[in-house]
Amino acid sequence: MLNWIKFITVFLITLTTVIVITVFYNANKPLTVSTEAAAKAAIESGQLVSVNSVQPYNGTQSFMTVFGVDEKGDEIVVFVEDSVEDGYKSLKVGDGITAKEAIQTVAEELTIDKVLHVTLGIEEEEPVWEVAFIGENGKLNYVYVFFGSGQWWKRILNL
Repeated sequence: MLNWIKFITVFLITLTTVIVITVFYNANKPLTVSTEAAAKAAIESGQLVSVNSVQPYNGTQSFMTVFGVDEKGDEIVVFVEDSVEDGYKSLKVGDGITAKEAIQTVAEELTIDKVLHVTLGIEEEEPVWEVAFIGENGKLNYVYVFFGSGQWWKRILNL
């Protein structure tokens, strides 16, 4: 009887582990496919020669932000939308502030306990840094900083 209990316990633990791994793999699959497709589209459009990283951005529009290098050796950001086949928007990294500078801009006026993410996106045809962080009161905050000028655009505080 004790061997059956051991067998059933090991079987259930193994089954649970396989199910959890399968669910997490399948949940992450669409993001992986979109990331690879965006990187491929940015290269095939001729805007980039190599890709350094890809980030999803979900604002008023959803798209992938592809960081890479063009044929001149300049660091470029290309915004790839799922619905647009060509006409990708792009900009030079050196034309605006960095993610660290966006965090510093936010930290000048607000207390940041933990930065969750800093993502480059486009809102109302302007590139913006979305800085998501936990504030001093333990609440979620989103601050949008213009990429070009480093000025605040919008704040969503204490969620």
